[in-house]
Amino acid sequence: MRVLLSLFLILIIIGEGVAAVASSNSSIINSTQIQGYIQQIPAPSPNLFEEILNLIAQGYNFLIGLIQNILQNTLLKENPSLADTYANILGWLTILTAIYIILIVAEAFRKFIGYILIIGWIFILAIMVLAR
Repeated sequence: MRVLLSLFLILIIIGEGVAAVASSNSSIINSTQIQGYIQQIPAPSPNLFEEILNLIAQGYNFLIGLIQNILQNTLLKENPSLADTYANILGWLTILTAIYIILIVAEAFRKFIGYILIIGWIFILAIMVLAR
C-alpha cells in the first residue's frame, strides 16, 4: 500500500513538473532539445572518485589524530603508545555511531513525511467530498 501511494505521488509530481515546463515553454520538448540540454552538462573530472576518497581519508586521519591527542594528553599519559591503537578503534566506533544516528534521524524524518502525506491525502479527499 505504501509503495503504491509513493509511486502515485511520484507520478503526480513528475506530471506536474512536465506540465509546468510545457506550459511555460508553450511547446513540447522533443528529443533533440533534451540531447542539447544533456550536452550542456559539464562532464565530471576524470579523477572525481579519487578526490572524494582522498577527502574521506583526510577526514578520517584528522579524526584519528584528534582522538589520539586527546588520549595521549588525558587517559594514557603513562603509556602514550597505546593511544594509537585505541584511537583507531575509537575512530571506527565514532564513524559507525555517526552513521547509525544519521540513519535513525532519516527514519524518523521518513515517518514524519509519511504522516504529513497521509493527513494531506485525507484532507484533500475530505475537501473534494464536501465540495460536492
